[in-house]
Amino acid sequence: MAVRRNLVLLRAGDTSIHPDWLNSAGQERNWDLVINYFGDDPDKFRGGDWLRIDSKGPKLLGLHDFIGRHEQLIRQYDYVWLPDDDLACTCEGINRLFDVCREQRLKLAQPSLTYDSHFAHAITLHSPLFRVRFTTFVEAMAPCFSTDTLLALFPTMKENVSSWGIDFIWAAMLARNCSAMGIIDEVQIKHTRACGAGPHYTVIRALGGSPWIEYLALRKKFGISRHPYWIKRAIRPSGREVGDGWWLLCLYGSGLLAAVPRLQTKWAAVPHFWLSAMWQQVKGRARASQGTAVPEATMTGPVSLSARPLPGQKSD
Repeated sequence: MAVRRNLVLLRAGDTSIHPDWLNSAGQERNWDLVINYFGDDPDKFRGGDWLRIDSKGPKLLGLHDFIGRHEQLIRQYDYVWLPDDDLACTCEGINRLFDVCREQRLKLAQPSLTYDSHFAHAITLHSPLFRVRFTTFVEAMAPCFSTDTLLALFPTMKENVSSWGIDFIWAAMLARNCSAMGIIDEVQIKHTRACGAGPHYTVIRALGGSPWIEYLALRKKFGISRHPYWIKRAIRPSGREVGDGWWLLCLYGSGLLAAVPRLQTKWAAVPHFWLSAMWQQVKGRARASQGTAVPEATMTGPVSLSARPLPGQKSD
């Protein structure tokens, strides 16, 4: 497998739709693909210019095991994308995801979600008046890490079985850098499966776990009392930057209204959706000075990885 500077590390089951990402005639990938397969078919997803390496378990726990075993492979790349296997996207879109991450020097980012996606966090929906939004949150559904950030946050990936709430730890650990995280509106992906459904949750239920209970326990352990949904600044499609303020809020709010006709929700829920999404932005600004610090002593993992400071921080 030829080494490029970007890696898609996919935790895939039998129903993965990632083959559609590869079916772009004449489109050259700027990323390598490693399929971390958790199914039982010995012949599934073989025969291309990618690796298939098998292991069982839920997404982030499985990826934690994979990264721990294959650290030298991960270190060959500048950026690593960890998408769910039920995301509809294109080769060109993934190329641009990596390009924009590199252009903006993002440490953690994700593509925006199409309006007809199943979604859990309004801030992740596509905002048509922006190219990139610099945010305080990136969801674990489709995070793209700079490699040094991935290795620094690596120990958090084993904090629970369901992965619920782990993205809030990432947000807290990167909160001091206002340009560290972003949602890339230039690139859209569709989340095709209902939230809380799919083989990942089948594994969790088989293990007797409850995502909600795990989520509450994680917030208590790390002292995370608030959801960090805040857009700090943005770049328009023209390239013009919009700083924090009421104009940014107005642009974001009008973009949310554009989403309404295609949302996977009932019309009666639309006013609550829009008002709560806007209130998250106002509330985030009011509490920006009350950031949550994640105690490093609670982190666990292999010594070679867990002792590493976050990029830009000095080790003791």
